[in-house]
Amino acid sequence: MDVKNKIIVVTGAASGIGAACSEYLNKLGAKVIGMDRAFEDSSNPSGTWLSTIQFDQGDHDSIKAVLSKLPNNIDGLLNVAGVAPSSRFSPTDVLRINFYGLRKLTLSLLPIISEGGAIVNMSSGTGAGWMSNLDMLRQWLKIENLQDVEAMVEQDIITNDGTGNTSAYPLSKQLLNVWTMQMASICRPKNLRINAVAPAAVETPIMNDFLDSFGAEAAARLESFGSATPESVANAAVFLLSNQSNWINGALLPVDAGAVATGTIKKLDLSLS
Repeated sequence: MDVKNKIIVVTGAASGIGAACSEYLNKLGAKVIGMDRAFEDSSNPSGTWLSTIQFDQGDHDSIKAVLSKLPNNIDGLLNVAGVAPSSRFSPTDVLRINFYGLRKLTLSLLPIISEGGAIVNMSSGTGAGWMSNLDMLRQWLKIENLQDVEAMVEQDIITNDGTGNTSAYPLSKQLLNVWTMQMASICRPKNLRINAVAPAAVETPIMNDFLDSFGAEAAARLESFGSATPESVANAAVFLLSNQSNWINGALLPVDAGAVATGTIKKLDLSLS
């Protein structure tokens, strides 16, 4: 895949899918700038990255400070940073980090992404139900300030557990899916592309958080379809950054061994088995 010498920013780069994406991009000859809460600012880090930036996607000031730490032009943005539903994060935290902070960061970096560049968002199979939740999503998409998320969480009684439309993690990914499609028409006149990758279970340190939150449904899906490696997801994400995907824009690419497709077909009573 042709990403050689491209400058690619990867958020959530310190571990899991973000680290796998960074390593793959580096192997292919890209110049990778890694951003993560676990990093320190460094213009000469060891290993995979051209440089590293300490970054908290849930914090307005951290997002605002990023622009001054990046070069004037980058070729791609891979938005991997995010958190799982767990006792370590409130529903407000999950939504701020997984969608609103991601959106704010992306819009702030849009002017420095070079013509022909690409943005890839890390979504989830849990966001596949966005069409069943459009009335709520229209209201949530109107929120502009990170500080206003908490009031909406209280208003709509958003919880951490479960996979329904009022569960924080699926809601954050539904919002991300819709926004990715909305942005396709904004990016195209600038000769930019934006797409999303939607994995299901992935073998990362936070997989147990998802199983605890999502319950028996997630466990049954894991038993049926297994789990992806971070490298499998990285293959798809890096493809969407590369020149080989130059005619793909506004797409939501499932990377889940057919889990969402199978579930959808069963719900529609169209299963062949």
